[in-house]
Parts: sequence; C-alpha cells; structure tokens
Amino acid sequence: MRKLALALILLQTSCLLAATPNPADFPMKMHITSSASREIAADGVTYTFQVIQTVIDGRQIELTTTAGGVLALGDYPARVSPKTASPKGWSAYDIVKGYDFLMPDGKIRTFRVTGIGTSGTPAPTATNP
Repeated sequence: MRKLALALILLQTSCLLAATPNPADFPMKMHITSSASREIAADGVTYTFQVIQTVIDGRQIELTTTAGGVLALGDYPARVSPKTASPKGWSAYDIVKGYDFLMPDGKIRTFRVTGIGTSGTPAPTATNP
C-alpha cells in the first residue's frame, strides 16, 4: 500500500511539472503595441475575441485569439505555434501562422496572424479642381 501511495505521489508530481511550460521554450519577445476586444454577432450568438498589434521582424502584425478582454500592453515571451499549420493545398504565398504567448501566470495563449502591415485604408489625397 505504501508503494502504491508513493507511486501516486510521484506520478502527480511529474504531471504537475510537465504541465508547467518552460520559459526557455519561448525564445521570442513580443512587444504588444495595441490591444482591443471585438465582438461579432451571428445567428443570435455573440463571439468575443482579442486583436493585438505587434512588430515581428520589422513588420507590423495583427494577431487574434478567442479570449475576451484586452491584453495588457508590454513584452511577452513567445514562440511560433506548432498548432497553426497551413491547411493542405494552400500555396506558399498564403501566410497561415500563429504564435504561442507565455502569460505571466504560466498559461499559454495562442494567437493567429490575421493581418500584416498597418490596418485600415489610407485616406484619399485631396485634389484641387
């Protein structure tokens, strides 16, 4: 009975340690420059998601996740997400990519790339008649 109890304690401890992400696995630092919460209503259901802006390799990137609320601005450890791969049959010029962020509480949140460059449409230039 003691051996069984010891085995259960060791198993529980190893499971808890395995569940804690290693910060070294998140080699990138993502600096969040903008954060917003968006809602879309469809078929009587409201969907909430976060939209953040960051700079990756000198390019402005928009990332989105299904979490609600607004993410605090600042730096977050990140990595390219292994969960977000290009669907079969997509071309090499279509970007289907995501990033895993390590939150301060140790949880991982996955964001998908939903935009590149500055958002919005540039204003038309005024012309004199």
